[in-house]
Amino acid sequence: MAKSFLVLRLGCCSLALLFLGCGGDQPETVPVTGKVLLDGQPLTKGTVITTPDAGKGATGAIQPDGTFELSTYGDEDGALVGTHRAAVVAREPSTATGPEAPPGKLLLPQKYTDGMTSGLTIEVTADGDNPTVLELSSK
Repeated sequence: MAKSFLVLRLGCCSLALLFLGCGGDQPETVPVTGKVLLDGQPLTKGTVITTPDAGKGATGAIQPDGTFELSTYGDEDGALVGTHRAAVVAREPSTATGPEAPPGKLLLPQKYTDGMTSGLTIEVTADGDNPTVLELSSK
C-alpha cells in the first residue's frame, strides 16, 4: 500500500510540473487590427488567416464594418512580429445541413483563400503600430 501511495504522489507531482512548464515559452505577440475591403467596400463577414515566415499564424473574424483583430494564442492577443502571408475566406451560409453539406458560396475570388496565392501580406512590427488594410478585387 505504501508503494502505491508513493507512485500516486510521484505521478501527481509530475503532472503538476508538466502543467507549470506549459505556456511560458510562447513567443510574444503584438496587437494587429485592420480592415478588409472588397472593391473598395467593407467585406462584412469572413475570416483573415495569416501565416508568418516562422512560428504560429493568427486569425481574426471580420466584423460587419469590415474590421478585424488578429489572435494567435488567445482572444485578440495579436500576431507574431514579422511578415505574414494573409488569406481571407468569406462564404454565404450553406443552405444544406449535416456533416456532408457543401460549404456556402464563396464571396470573393478563390485566390484570396490561400496565403500562397492571395498576394496579401501583413507586416507586424514590435512597436504595436500595426493597422492593416487588405484590399481585394472581385475581378
